[in-house]
Amino acid sequence: MNYLITPPNTHYDGGLGITACNFSQAADSLREVKNLMIGILPTCYLQRHAIELFLKSLIVILHKKYGLTYGQGFSQEKPAIKVNTKWVPLSNTHNLLDLFNYFQEIFIPLIPELPSRTDWSLEPGIESKIKLISGSDPKSTYFRYPESTNSVQDSKKSSIQPETMESILGKFKAKKEFVKCTLLLDENDNLVQAYSLDHPPIPNTLAALKYLSEYFYNMHAAFRSEITKGF
Repeated sequence: MNYLITPPNTHYDGGLGITACNFSQAADSLREVKNLMIGILPTCYLQRHAIELFLKSLIVILHKKYGLTYGQGFSQEKPAIKVNTKWVPLSNTHNLLDLFNYFQEIFIPLIPELPSRTDWSLEPGIESKIKLISGSDPKSTYFRYPESTNSVQDSKKSSIQPETMESILGKFKAKKEFVKCTLLLDENDNLVQAYSLDHPPIPNTLAALKYLSEYFYNMHAAFRSEITKGF
C-alpha cells in the first residue's frame, strides 16, 4: 500500500483517503481514553470528518479511474459533486447525505466493471445511518460547537443532564453502586438542581458514527488495494 508510506500530495486521490485514515485512527485512540472531561464531541467530530473524507476519496478515485467527467468548470484538479442538478465544489461540500447520494449515483453503475474478487455491494442500513448523522449535522458544525442550529438536539450532546434526586437515588438503589452526579445547593443547603454525570448522550448517533467510520475505512482500503493498486 504505497499510499501509506508516500506524501499525501502524490496519492491517487490527492491525500483525501490517508487523511481520513488519520482522523479515524485518532478517534479510535481518543475513545480508549477514560476521562470525563474529554466528553464525546471530539471523538464524534473525528469520526464524522473521517466519513466525509472517505466519501470524497472514493468519489475522486472513481472519477479518475473510470474517466467520469465533472460538470462545466470542474475537473480532476477541481473536483465537484452533483447535488440534485447543481455541481458543487468538493472542497465546499460537507453534507454527508449529499456526498453519499452522489457516491451511489456513480458507484452502483460501475460495480460490474470493478475487480470481481471483491464484493462491492453496499451493506443494508448504510443510508439510514448516513441520514441519521446528516440530519443533525448537515454542515459539520454539530460536534464542533456547543450550539449549532437546533437547541433541542444540542442539549442531547452532553453526558451531564438534569435529573431529579428521586431518579438518581433510584438508580443507586437498583445498581447497588456509586452514581456520579452533581448537586447544587442554596445557602440553606436546600437542593436547587441535580445533574447526572453519566447520562448516555446521543447513543444512536454514536453507534452510527462508529459503524460508518469503520465501514468506510474498510471500503477505502478495498478501493486502494483493488482499484488504485496501492497508490
